[in-house]
Amino acid sequence: MADVAIDWVLDGAPMQTVVHLDVPEGAGRDTPLIVLLHGTDGDVNHMSDPGVSPGFNFEHVREGTVRNRGWRAYPNVGYWSIGLDPEVPVEGWASFLTSRGFPVLNYSQIDPRGRLTRAAPELIAVLDALDAARTGSPPPSGLEAVQERPVVLIGHSRGGILARLALVQLAARGAPLLERITSCVTLHAPNQGSTLANVAQSVARLADGWRRLIDDHVPGDQRPWAAEAIDDLLEMIQTQAGVPAFADFTIGSGTLAAIASREPVQGVEYYTFGGTSPIVVRLRGWAFTPTSVIPQFHDPPFFWSTFYQTLLALPPRDIPIPELAWGVGDILTAASRTRLPFSVHTDNPINHAQALWDQRLKIQVHAILLRAPLPQPLVVTCVTPDGTDSGRAIDAFGGPSPDGRMWHLSLQDALVLAEVDDGLWVRHPERGLSKLELVRMKSGTTYLRARRGSPRLSDMPRCELAR
Repeated sequence: MADVAIDWVLDGAPMQTVVHLDVPEGAGRDTPLIVLLHGTDGDVNHMSDPGVSPGFNFEHVREGTVRNRGWRAYPNVGYWSIGLDPEVPVEGWASFLTSRGFPVLNYSQIDPRGRLTRAAPELIAVLDALDAARTGSPPPSGLEAVQERPVVLIGHSRGGILARLALVQLAARGAPLLERITSCVTLHAPNQGSTLANVAQSVARLADGWRRLIDDHVPGDQRPWAAEAIDDLLEMIQTQAGVPAFADFTIGSGTLAAIASREPVQGVEYYTFGGTSPIVVRLRGWAFTPTSVIPQFHDPPFFWSTFYQTLLALPPRDIPIPELAWGVGDILTAASRTRLPFSVHTDNPINHAQALWDQRLKIQVHAILLRAPLPQPLVVTCVTPDGTDSGRAIDAFGGPSPDGRMWHLSLQDALVLAEVDDGLWVRHPERGLSKLELVRMKSGTTYLRARRGSPRLSDMPRCELAR
């Protein structure tokens, strides 16, 4: 990884942005450079190491998931454990993408709590630096390897709006760089505004009014302790709710309207993702399965296994705010408001922070980068045998998308999607459609199979798809 300094000018003042560039060995010249853009109040860690910040990396497990606990000498019933979702290590977007061979550029935006009027010129300066060679100017030292690559913008939350704003501004000036920007991917961005942004603005104005009322009518040397405490509370509320960036994301904001009036930018493919789970943390239990009390011909004779149960989730159900409603929002944005009229859209049952590390979302975006977006539902029509096992082992799955393009999914990624119940289906030319099942052996081995009565996957047509 290299740190590259990019000089630019804002309102006549010299500025400098340091970007982190990572180009994996063996990345082809046609492999796109991914520019990552974090959200409000974020920094470079949000897109590279989200376990550091914001840190909401709680483990989320699908209801009914079974985990094996091993052979034991005696039976057991009740609960193996009850407690809050534990924190788990997560992988950010930067390392995921570089591990799949994509060069990545990531940086901390100027004024991450502020309006986009400062962040957009900075992003455009970064993009101009990626195209310096075309204008005959020497590129900043360290950016030589990415001067001719295609470019993809991926923005989380505010970063998605920032990407869209930069694109329309580049289009307005007819920037040649647009010929290289192939896609814009927004992750849980309030593309059509957020109710909570409107609420935050109202709360901030109310807190400001109360603070001014106290200042005007209660002199500082005469304030009782309670008045000072209230003043401190109102100041905290104003600090949290009065983030200037929220003004760009209110429903009906001038910023969003101005961007939408000039979209889509010709030649750019737009992909939007939303979340439908506002759950942050859950009180959960691992309950013993009935088979944990049945002796078997084994020494020791009892095999313990447990299944997952949600006992209490926060926030609770039925909150009458779209962003906080189960199946509707992700805490900060409603899934319906992350869509664009011209985008290819996908919703996942994850919250706003999980978009920084969710493996299912990464797999979906990876498919987009391979120019073969995964269809919904995901229907397998052919398989690729494992090159190390010419027998029944499957290495990858594939099939056509609605637009005729072929998609390719490794066994590892298919197991991830099956683990979260993404709905993988298999279509056999003679026996029709059936769902793939995730099977977990007592040894811990997992594999996929078609439901009973369906053809074996090893009997499916073979497909050799570009990786």
